Amino acid sequence: MSVEHVTGRSWRALVLLAELVVSLLLGAAVWAAWLGWDHSYYYDPVVGAYQGPYRQAQVVACALTVGLLTALLALRWNPVVVAAGITVGFWVVWTVQAGSEDDSGLFLVGSILLLGGLVLGTTVASAVGYRARPLVHRLRDRRQQPPHPDLPP
Repeated sequence: MSVEHVTGRSWRALVLLAELVVSLLLGAAVWAAWLGWDHSYYYDPVVGAYQGPYRQAQVVACALTVGLLTALLALRWNPVVVAAGITVGFWVVWTVQAGSEDDSGLFLVGSILLLGGLVLGTTVASAVGYRARPLVHRLRDRRQQPPHPDLPP
C-alpha cells in the first residue's frame, strides 16, 4: 500500500497501533527499570523475617512512574490505548518473570492482584492526562502569544 492510498481511517488505525506498541514497550521498560533486575530477598530485623524481592521504595517509585508516564502519554495519545498498553506491557513481563521463579503457583494470585491494580491505576492516570489536555493547550497558547505592547519586555 503506497502512501497515496492510505485513507484517513487506515492512517488513524496505524497511529493507534503505533501508540499501542510504544505503550506496551514502555510498560515493560518501567518494570525492567524498577523491578526487573532485583531477584534477591533481604532480612528485615523489624519483622524478623526475610522480605522481598522488592523493597517498598522500589514499588512506590515504580507505581509513581507508571502513573506519571501514563498521564503524560494520555495528554497527546488515545487514553484508552495508553492505559491498555502500559498495563499489558508491565503485567506480562512481571507475570512471566514471577512465574519462572515460583514453584508454588502463588504468583498467579500476585498476577491477578497486579492486573487489577494496574487497570485501576492506569485508568485513573490516563483520565487525568486526558482531562488536563485543555489546560496544557491554554498554557501553550499563552506562551506563544506576543507580549502585550504596554508591558516592558
